Amino acid sequence: MGKFLYLEAKRKIVEMIQGGDFGSNDKILSERELADILGYSRMTVKKAIGSLVEDGVLYKKRGAGTFLSNEGHSNRFEVGDESPLSLTQGIRIKGMESSSFVESFKLVYDDPELMAVFPEYFEFFELIRVREANEDKVSLQIAYFPFRLFKDAHRYDFGSFSLYDYMEYKNKRPVKFKKQFYASRVEDEKQFSKINMRPGEYVLCIEYYGYTDQNELVEYTKSFFNPEKITFNVETDY
Repeated sequence: MGKFLYLEAKRKIVEMIQGGDFGSNDKILSERELADILGYSRMTVKKAIGSLVEDGVLYKKRGAGTFLSNEGHSNRFEVGDESPLSLTQGIRIKGMESSSFVESFKLVYDDPELMAVFPEYFEFFELIRVREANEDKVSLQIAYFPFRLFKDAHRYDFGSFSLYDYMEYKNKRPVKFKKQFYASRVEDEKQFSKINMRPGEYVLCIEYYGYTDQNELVEYTKSFFNPEKITFNVETDY
């Protein structure tokens, strides 16, 4: 099923925001004006604006119009196939500072799960990072990639250096992804306490596989999110 028009309109409104057309707490253009500029029907634009209000990017004042939010209006972020923003963009567009730190970085060997994902390899780097918005922890990311493809990865500080920039330097940046979305119960108290989750609570997860433009699998990552801070936006077929 094709993407809904309102999602395309939503992305274009976000691009206007990112381009600096509106600042925090500024009133945005009317539905009619946006419809004329973007080339969509007024109803499509209305639905796009409503979705951005639900996301906390915009907020409405009765009788005054629609305004661009700042960090005080919502602490929820949208992720998923149908999100017009990456998590980093979602954090920044709310006027918040996006940062991450490395919890651990090590080699793991002979792990059956990883060897099933990467049948040609048995040594893997495990990189665990925590993503923050204004020092509020919102996601835990566990990335795996084959040692033999990235032998010098241990020389890099992935708290300040992008993993994908490093992979691009090695000519193995993932550009295509297969994703799975699900919720699971927290079992590892020590690990998930980093995003303020306790045993028995549900955590949201995106599990994805990253491929180069040559269809080589180079990354297997699990990203976990506190559902109090994250909304999944995923398109499904009916």
